[in-house]
Amino acid sequence: MMTAKEELTQLIQQQPEDSSREEIIRELAFHTMVLRGLADADARRSISNEEMSRRIRSWQQ
Repeated sequence: MMTAKEELTQLIQQQPEDSSREEIIRELAFHTMVLRGLADADARRSISNEEMSRRIRSWQQ
């Protein structure tokens, strides 16, 4: 298993050479959000699309 530093270093190295700091930071943030989302799904801390649609509809009333 890679350390966080190794994982982020690998992600940075995969970016195009002409990437800006902002693009690299955005990519790292996206990666982190995806991992958090997957962890939430594994821990059953998520809701279905149908439930989210129901909640959104209730806000619009």
